[in-house]
Amino acid sequence: MPVDVQTIEPLAFFQGLSYVELEQFASSLKPRSVKKGEVLLRQGTPAMTFFIVLSGTFTVTLTKEHSYTLDKRGTVIGWSTVIAPFEYTGTAMAETDGEVLSISSNDFFQLIQNNNALGKKIMQKIQKIASERRALSSKEKR
Repeated sequence: MPVDVQTIEPLAFFQGLSYVELEQFASSLKPRSVKKGEVLLRQGTPAMTFFIVLSGTFTVTLTKEHSYTLDKRGTVIGWSTVIAPFEYTGTAMAETDGEVLSISSNDFFQLIQNNNALGKKIMQKIQKIASERRALSSKEKR
């Protein structure tokens, strides 16, 4: 079932994209229900899927002592799918039932390679998110 533009348009991650770019991205996304306790991704495994939270609460664990919670609609999980190290840097588990949008790494790369302007916008957003998450994990390790 395709995702419609109205689902993603208000999400912060998609701000600044044209309607055509939103349509292109929406057509590549797949909705997915997530059950409490489900692991979306495991630390150290190849990063194959990028997720955008629509609902639910997710804990990303970096080490036994270091984790953070993601529960805001539009939050990204799995940014390593499209930037180095191309393996998940944490384990993300659903703390509640929820819903996410997903896109495989292959579909993601195809999308941004087919539209350079869209690719540049999206990669800038992901670089910012990766930088913020790295800073967050560094603070927690202190």
